[in-house]
Amino acid sequence: MRYTATGHGVSSAALHIADATRRNRRHLHKSSAFGIENVLLEELAEAWAECQEPNWDGYDALPVSRAALRNMYTFLEALPFGFPRPTIGADPQGHLSVEWYRSPRRVLSVSVTSDELLHYAALLGSSKTSGTETFFGEVPESILSLVRRVYS
Repeated sequence: MRYTATGHGVSSAALHIADATRRNRRHLHKSSAFGIENVLLEELAEAWAECQEPNWDGYDALPVSRAALRNMYTFLEALPFGFPRPTIGADPQGHLSVEWYRSPRRVLSVSVTSDELLHYAALLGSSKTSGTETFFGEVPESILSLVRRVYS
């Protein structure tokens, strides 16, 4: 079993709780009521299948790695239950991405990399914001807040 710090604690008790929480979330995600929608998983599988080879876009795009696929799946699992469903795609840099789109001026895009980084950019009315967060298995509050702002 792999133990990693989630930013909330590194004691043996904290790691045990984090591990139990991950197992329980995985169990819930397997249910049809609470789980990651099959449509979303199919979209993820399609995006990865189409982007595994170099130059998949005809413009020298980098291939999407298994590590990026694994991190995207973990990212999707970590989204709060009942959150708006994003669309899934790939970036020419070899990352998988999710997008929450309400209108041309209310959109958030998050790229999930193979090295556990989340690069994001949002357009919220006349306001633009972008940045990078480290991904420790939980979606950072800064990104969750931006998703909420897209739909507010």
